[in-house]
Amino acid sequence: MSDAMATFDEYERITLVAEANLAPSVHNIQPTRFRFAPDGAIEIHEDARRRIPVGDPTGADNRKSFGAAAEGLVLALAARNISAGIETGGDAIARITLHPEAAPDPLRTHVSKRATWRGAFDRPITRDVKALEKLAAGGDMTVVTDPARIAEIATLYDDTSLVTLRDGAYRAELVSWMRFTRGAKNWSRDGLNAEAMALSPFEGFAAGVVMGPLLFPVLNAFGAARPLIAEGAKVTSAAGVVLFHRPASESDFDTGRRFYRAWLEITALGLCLCPMSALADSQTAATELKRAYDIADDRKLVTAFRVGRRPPNAKQTPRVRLPASELIV
Repeated sequence: MSDAMATFDEYERITLVAEANLAPSVHNIQPTRFRFAPDGAIEIHEDARRRIPVGDPTGADNRKSFGAAAEGLVLALAARNISAGIETGGDAIARITLHPEAAPDPLRTHVSKRATWRGAFDRPITRDVKALEKLAAGGDMTVVTDPARIAEIATLYDDTSLVTLRDGAYRAELVSWMRFTRGAKNWSRDGLNAEAMALSPFEGFAAGVVMGPLLFPVLNAFGAARPLIAEGAKVTSAAGVVLFHRPASESDFDTGRRFYRAWLEITALGLCLCPMSALADSQTAATELKRAYDIADDRKLVTAFRVGRRPPNAKQTPRVRLPASELIV
């Protein structure tokens, strides 16, 4: 279907890219760019200005983001009865070639519903726990539903997050992608704004002060930083924690593709989640979790999700994304 792309007008291209860009990306930095090649393929490229060299020195998280965006594009194409072949390497991060007669993917119906929920969850019910436990059958999700063990993971997460945030360079890089007040530049374009972080206007302002280069070290020295950044109560409100792991030999790009699908599978259960990436980014924490939950040495812990139901009447915040027209190169 080499001339399929020739039939895509500007509106259709923007629509495809906008849907592909609904995929998750690290810190919502949206590093993926799309090129519609003359031969009909769609290429995935990187915006090198959108890197986080302190938090992601090897580029692994960005590569997962590219894989997730590519999977989002595959889902969007399948809804148009176009199948996609993905080739990695070469001048582009990936080339997506188009072929006819694809069947729509059922997960695509959940793309618009997928979102991060960073607040506390509604009280778990039996149905939530049973739905989560079904995920374990796939082999790459270890599901923890015992409240005592969830509490242990919550403590480990808060401990690990504090160690990570003590690194001033890391904290400064993270803060550069956080929008604490509504007047902040790029509030509705990229990064993590206060609404998305489930912070009130006052909490958002206070968080910006606390995370700053001057106050955080002082608070940390007096033991006051941990309670201010702790999310343990939100973790323990979850119906479960999902440890998402993949073969260690798998490419980051392919891991990103599967990561997106795993998130959509959880969304399809009527549940929402929040990644706790610090647990996978820390070798110490990841090793501890793998040992505690019998995850084999030849597997890599990709992330941990806290999962539950959004509280009644709690509104999902508006999605923050760059305009699709800016993503086409």
